[in-house]
Amino acid sequence: MNELTLANRASDWHRLKALVLDSVSSPITRWVYKLGLDEFIACYAQAPRPGFTKATVNAWRTVLEARGLGSVSINVRITAVRKLAVEAADNGLLAPELAAGITRVKGAKSTGGIRPVKLSITHKFDPGKEANFDVYKSG
Repeated sequence: MNELTLANRASDWHRLKALVLDSVSSPITRWVYKLGLDEFIACYAQAPRPGFTKATVNAWRTVLEARGLGSVSINVRITAVRKLAVEAADNGLLAPELAAGITRVKGAKSTGGIRPVKLSITHKFDPGKEANFDVYKSG
């Protein structure tokens, strides 16, 4: 069983997607997971692949990388699909060994670009002098 058995049944797909989204407490994470799951299932439905497998998810990761998405954007989408695989297996819709393979899909590697740095800016205001901004790098 390497085919996700709900691929052609929209109501089952929405139910499974809801199980994944309900397992996340953060509204922002839920929104990003929904985006990723919707993108994945659209890609999955368009391209003839050998079912819902690790190879399928790796191919989708390549598509995301080709779109120029950053590693964090790719990795959060991959995480949502990993959760989808676990939920599908738990609900008898996917073989457990296939779900295990999907959970081992590697995320995108960080390119080592600009890392965000938290800055603390203090403003010392003296009406008789120019504004003085001191910037402190923290973290």
